[in-house]
Amino acid sequence: MRYPADQKAETHKKILDAAARSFREHGSEGHGIAALMKDLGLTHGGFYKHFESKEDLFVNAVQRGLEEIREQMLVAARGARKGQELRAIIEYYLSMEHLQQIGGGCAIAALGQEIGRQPVHIRAQINATQRATMVALSPFLPGKSVVEKRNNFFVLFSGMTGAMVMARTIADPAVQKEILAAAKKFYLDAFVAKA
Repeated sequence: MRYPADQKAETHKKILDAAARSFREHGSEGHGIAALMKDLGLTHGGFYKHFESKEDLFVNAVQRGLEEIREQMLVAARGARKGQELRAIIEYYLSMEHLQQIGGGCAIAALGQEIGRQPVHIRAQINATQRATMVALSPFLPGKSVVEKRNNFFVLFSGMTGAMVMARTIADPAVQKEILAAAKKFYLDAFVAKA
């Protein structure tokens, strides 16, 4: 039976959204395709009408996760006073709210090690989405040139991601808050003061 294109697109989005959340929560091997499709009330065979392979789904799911965190940071920036956008981005990213939302948070903080082990062609596809995030956030970064803004993006976001990963490894919520607060102070002092 053929389904209308809009129904196929809706099902594709449903699978992708669920996979993006599942991979961030459980890793790429933590929740198989059969289980994912069953959770969605879909057949395992139906998966291949939407994605070529689990590798294809992984790339698309990571890209979706990166798009989601980019949009969340842009929402924070849009809600800030003029000149305080970067502060809002840093405060959002290094928040307990973000820390506790592994499935809805930064895909790099949740899956960075797994992404790093992927073949070059997989990382290259994911890197394109990372570049789009850099471009979208660069207006809020300090720097007099594209190169300075790019370098500041690399330092700031790799550092914030590392702080998020470290905080998530800690069992004690008080220490988690301490890590995030220390990182937030450091990055606000280092980057917002320069903006």
